[in-house]
Amino acid sequence: MAKVKTLDINDACRYLGYWATGNGDMSATREVVREKARVARDLIKGHPLAPKNSAELFAQKGIDAFQFSAALIEWSQSELEGLQKIWVQM
Repeated sequence: MAKVKTLDINDACRYLGYWATGNGDMSATREVVREKARVARDLIKGHPLAPKNSAELFAQKGIDAFQFSAALIEWSQSELEGLQKIWVQM
């Protein structure tokens, strides 16, 4: 028989595509979005794609994660600027 895992109220878990704690803290989702943006940026840096294809790939891998999160998560100006720095480093 499988045991049901219980979480502390401060432990983040994934639900419906978002990462949050039991008290509604969605900081983990923000970190997942930042990491996906970094991975997408690094993937494009080492790939010999044409500029147009590179931009499309980045949009699909990096920007889509942000757009999904933006529906429920309010991003501060400084957080948005941090994401922009990741994207500009391409």
